[in-house]
Amino acid sequence: MKYMGFRFAMLVLLAAAFALPAVAQDAEQGFHIRPHMNNITRDGATLIWETRQPGESVVEYGREGAFDQRATGAPDEHNIHRVRITGLEAETVHSYRVRAGNDVQESTFKTAPATDRPVTFIVVGDSRRWNASWESTRMAAHAAQWNPEFYINNGDLVVNGHQRDLWPEHFDRFHDLAQSLWMVTARGNHEGSMIFDVENDWFAKYHELPGDGEPYAVFDWGNTHFVLVSFEQTPGAPAFLDQHMPGADKQYTVLAQHYPVYCSGYYGPTDSRKEFGDRQMKPLADAIDRHDIDLDVAGHTHIYERMFGWREGKRDDRNGCMYIVNGGDINANFPEAFTAIRDDREAMEKPTYTVIHMGNDRIWFRTFAWGKAEQDIIEIDYCVRWRDEALPQAVLEQLPGATGADLLKAIEELGAMTYQPAGEALLPYLDDADPAVRRTAATALRRIGSAEIAPRLLPHLASEDAHIQREMARALEIASDVALAPAVADAAKNAALDVKARVALIGALQFHAPKELATATAIAVLRDTSTPALVRERASYALVRTAGEADIAAIIEMFDRETEEYVMLRLAFTLNELCGRRQPVDGKTPIGQSKPGERGEFIKKWVQEIEKDKGALPDDLKKWAA
Repeated sequence: MKYMGFRFAMLVLLAAAFALPAVAQDAEQGFHIRPHMNNITRDGATLIWETRQPGESVVEYGREGAFDQRATGAPDEHNIHRVRITGLEAETVHSYRVRAGNDVQESTFKTAPATDRPVTFIVVGDSRRWNASWESTRMAAHAAQWNPEFYINNGDLVVNGHQRDLWPEHFDRFHDLAQSLWMVTARGNHEGSMIFDVENDWFAKYHELPGDGEPYAVFDWGNTHFVLVSFEQTPGAPAFLDQHMPGADKQYTVLAQHYPVYCSGYYGPTDSRKEFGDRQMKPLADAIDRHDIDLDVAGHTHIYERMFGWREGKRDDRNGCMYIVNGGDINANFPEAFTAIRDDREAMEKPTYTVIHMGNDRIWFRTFAWGKAEQDIIEIDYCVRWRDEALPQAVLEQLPGATGADLLKAIEELGAMTYQPAGEALLPYLDDADPAVRRTAATALRRIGSAEIAPRLLPHLASEDAHIQREMARALEIASDVALAPAVADAAKNAALDVKARVALIGALQFHAPKELATATAIAVLRDTSTPALVRERASYALVRTAGEADIAAIIEMFDRETEEYVMLRLAFTLNELCGRRQPVDGKTPIGQSKPGERGEFIKKWVQEIEKDKGALPDDLKKWAA
């Protein structure tokens, strides 16, 4: 019996020994990058995956729940499999199954609609920076509540797209949605070139873009026509749109590209990645206007910012294109004139996403981020884009008889529609007995941003509610009247006012006051060392737009003794602009490392440039020339 037991044990061990290589072999034959959806159309879809070892490229598929058909392809030399399924029925759920060794992926996808019905999709961007935050915040599950039909990614999926080993992290991050939904991507600069080093263009190998593919990929989905521009060919996009757009016949057009047309840039002492749409991106802005493109989405700058409807360099709520920068992160600069809303780095964290609905009579979108205080996902933007004025008028007519939740909803909708004629009707709600109504009305009036009602917003800066102070101040920053400038300047210097309200009021002076008054107020704020840091930062930020030659001496004096790094660097940046001598401005540069009272060498260079240009120095600058 002992011999039989020994013999049995040896057989088990031998079987295990022979089985181990088989298990290892199966693991080696599994998925390296799991199947993900690409180029879904009314009658087809493409699946792409990568295996660790050579194997068959087979997709079993059928109507929902069935796997009674097969589509095949051939792997490339990198074991990347690309299989196109054709002959499908539009707007129909199909099941599919893909095998690689012992790995099996089963999922479903839905083909594109056959009719011009409304469409809902999600926009994200620059997801390479998210680390594990997309997963840890359960942002994908939150986004799923909107039943999106596909995702648009504005690019920068990985740090270096020509480095193959970086791609699995991206596909793992989005696998749960990409196995069923198409994430169509406008190539960003971090994906790398599609022109150079094409052997290592892994973006192209792992993706299939619609239409004729890159650099200008186009597709229709329901009532909307989509155009995606790859980063290298952004300068060629206007000519492409001129040729292509006359043939587009959908209700709406969405343009997606990596680089923003309008952008306030990063928070920081320089104008890093700021784009006003009137320089390098002006040809694209002009093409967007020519072809009445409804919505432009971009990334690249790692912020969230949404502009007003903008056309021919000015606000146009009804006919202008709506521009969104969703760079996946939170770090926007102080607003510019085109900014409807930007993120708040003190209250928000990455990641972000925007859900967009292209409806029959409106476009609406909502943006979400991670709230620091809430430790949960919060809504940071809500906007409704309309063309037929009957839509906001109908909501406005509901206002007088509405109460409770219906009243709050009507007020919110009018604000989201940025419907300026509603401003007069919303003003009385700032004095409502219900704090929720007062706050909702304040937010709506800020979103509307009407210069006509600005004088009647000013008294509400005295509200005991900091939220209302902030919203009134921001509304004045968006739209004001030059006649209000002295009162706004007094309020900006009022130490009793909420800090963020004061920040917005300095912005109101920058945009809507005479430059002399805006500059004088900024200098007064900066000279008062008891002023909160954020207010002083905003004041130093404004100077580069408002200060003139007559202010150089005062700015030099402040620069020489400033102790706060941001303010000191921003003053240096302003002097670069005013004096014409561009010295490096950064926390790591000699200026950034300098100490108060020891900055004469930098000041001397600016003064020398002025003397060179003018031939003689004003008396108040001569002491700095020695």
